[in-house]
Amino acid sequence: MPPLPPPVEEARLADPAVVERLQGLLGELAGFIDWLRDRHLGAADGDANAAESGLQGQGVVHTLRIMLARVLNEPSSLAKHYAQFAKLVLEAARQELDLEPEPGDRRFKDPLWRTSPLHRTLLQVYLAWQNSLGAWVGEQRLTPEDEQRVRFVLDQWVAALAPSNLPLNPAALKRAETTEGASAVQGLKQWVDDALHHGAMPSQIRPDAFRVGEDLATTPGAVVYRHPLFELLQYGSLTPTVHSRPLLMVPPQINKFYIFDLQPGNSVFRYLLEQGFQLFCVSWRNPDAALRDAGLEQYVQATLQAVEVVRSITRSASIGCISACAGGLTALAAMGRLAMERSRAVAHHSLLVTAPLAGNGSVLEALAERETLLASAAWSAQRGVMEGAELARVFAWLRPNDLVWNYWVNNYLMGRQPPALDVLYWDNDSTRLPAALHRDFIDMVDRRVFERPGALHLGGQAIDFRRLRVDGYFVGGRDDYLMPWRGVYRAARQFRGRHSFVLSTSGHVQSILRPPRLGRTEHYVGSGLPSDPDEWLASAQRQDGSWWPHWVAWLAPRSGPRRRAPLAPGSAAYPPLGRAPGEYVLQH
Repeated sequence: MPPLPPPVEEARLADPAVVERLQGLLGELAGFIDWLRDRHLGAADGDANAAESGLQGQGVVHTLRIMLARVLNEPSSLAKHYAQFAKLVLEAARQELDLEPEPGDRRFKDPLWRTSPLHRTLLQVYLAWQNSLGAWVGEQRLTPEDEQRVRFVLDQWVAALAPSNLPLNPAALKRAETTEGASAVQGLKQWVDDALHHGAMPSQIRPDAFRVGEDLATTPGAVVYRHPLFELLQYGSLTPTVHSRPLLMVPPQINKFYIFDLQPGNSVFRYLLEQGFQLFCVSWRNPDAALRDAGLEQYVQATLQAVEVVRSITRSASIGCISACAGGLTALAAMGRLAMERSRAVAHHSLLVTAPLAGNGSVLEALAERETLLASAAWSAQRGVMEGAELARVFAWLRPNDLVWNYWVNNYLMGRQPPALDVLYWDNDSTRLPAALHRDFIDMVDRRVFERPGALHLGGQAIDFRRLRVDGYFVGGRDDYLMPWRGVYRAARQFRGRHSFVLSTSGHVQSILRPPRLGRTEHYVGSGLPSDPDEWLASAQRQDGSWWPHWVAWLAPRSGPRRRAPLAPGSAAYPPLGRAPGEYVLQH
């Protein structure tokens, strides 16, 4: 909770002497922030190429500088909102305030937040503070990008200082009473363990909650090719006949492929197999420092090798590709290389929750300073790899209430083990990126390679993505905080081909995992791709249920006629090397 302010009159705050002193103090703080920025991050305009790059984000330090500048330039606005907040605090102390949390906010469901004078006061002061901060930001006439950054920084404070994070949490008090204090002791033990072994972040999952190959990634299949960078998995058919053109999944390198094959009830792979598709998947190796020099060139070559193996095994002239996130960047680069060679090896492409163009509108991109990203690439070059766990922590703070403070309450205040959720087990089973690939991914965004012909070079050849013409199925997530759906929509308009765009519901990963068995889900489909994504949404049709059947209806006519399903995986040239999910996925 923020400290309770003393009763303050707006006239006192508006006193010229007070304002002058406040401006002086904040000016000194702003000077310190400028020094910190110059000392550790470098000047934002020091690189003449920065204006040409796709990395236009500004970090937390810059955001704090914006906030201080607003306070210095318009102290009366802060005084007004502070005085209003002080008034609300007095009303809360007298039990006269009746603010309500946002609908769906589960933190304050316990009746004690409304019946206990202490808890009611804490909640009302907190909501008043939250509303006052929001109202102050709304008055500052910031650019949309700066407002997004400022609200993100303030949201971190608001999430961290929620009274539900205190030991006074009603649910925690009740559990401590029921367990005679054992829950508090257990919570303290778990806090110490996380502080020592988990970077002081609350654990989201028990390490032994699942076993890959036994509980997760259980769809039957075989490893049919092994490469220094990947294993190629071929899955067994589940129907008597299959479409003749196979599908190849190119998953992200920063996480393991089995997000698409968690448990049978939410497995994308099993669903596609049940619909009669031939399915292959790349399983990337978890690299160590020995693979530090494996960059985009090597990963594109590996992807193209997987394409050739799939074509050989199935005797198909072309394949359909599916990709997501960083795997989408790799797949697009590979298809760009094929386009320059006039190859039609990839007939169609499904791109899931991936916004490959700069300026996609995500908070992460807005806060991604060019200098900071280049410094992170230099740091990974020293170590040879970028640890996926580090990136996972960043992603967690993009949704602090759900992915940080929720587990703070559960693990430490309630003294419980985190629940066994398959998605979170996968999310915590992160991998590393070779330093060269980390650098190349940053460079792809910085150089706007998908928008600027010739900006990307592969195999000594400049890639012009205007030459790429492949039909695409693009899926965005309405609540996706990593890859906002409007950025995915822009990609559907950027690349040539006959495309379909579908808007799923939920966040980044959950937008993909929408099996038909889910009772409460929906998606949006539309005809045409107008320039304004909101215009598309206004005319799109809301459909109940999963988007997977719509996807299958799009895939089927592009996957060739049906033929008898293969009796066994692999071929004479590529015999099975072992059972799926393979060896690489088990590497730590």
